[in-house]
Amino acid sequence: MLTACSLRRRPESRRGSTPRRRLNLTVIQVFFIVSAALIHPGRLGAQPTIPPDKDALLKGLGMGLATIADVNNYPGPKHVIGLRTELGLTRDQLKKTEALDKVVSSSAVAKGEEIVLAEEQLYKLFEAGTISEKALRLQLEQIAKLRADLRFIHLQAHLRMKQILTPDQIKQYSEIRGRENKLEN
Repeated sequence: MLTACSLRRRPESRRGSTPRRRLNLTVIQVFFIVSAALIHPGRLGAQPTIPPDKDALLKGLGMGLATIADVNNYPGPKHVIGLRTELGLTRDQLKKTEALDKVVSSSAVAKGEEIVLAEEQLYKLFEAGTISEKALRLQLEQIAKLRADLRFIHLQAHLRMKQILTPDQIKQYSEIRGRENKLEN
């Protein structure tokens, strides 16, 4: 319970509120704020990355989209280029593989940019508070189609790569990549 005596101000020396103590408290507060920002980035007002895979999309990375092909003996052009010596690629095979890789890369980057724009539009609809169920459905369907198109780009490259290599090179590729148990299919 508050009384007149308890409302009286205590002398500065008793409370320990010296300029030095206030500075120490400020330093400690700053330390905790910085620590929180490092441990939990995004909780101090930073905007989330939309979409979370934005960097990979804009770089045209595979992101595991064609793993299903690779594990079933459909080599990917990037991996084949990396193994060109081990696979004994001919000059013609290397030229075709590099051309395929360039097409995949540029197509994937372009599709990735479209996906990022569509995801950012979805975010803006929610941010503005103007989204309806119909608009949500349409935007999600557009994003799903774009992501399916991107996956097609990567998987199609594996189909084409299998046409460039000989059966022996595919077998060797699979052995190098640790897929030799799938060769009997």
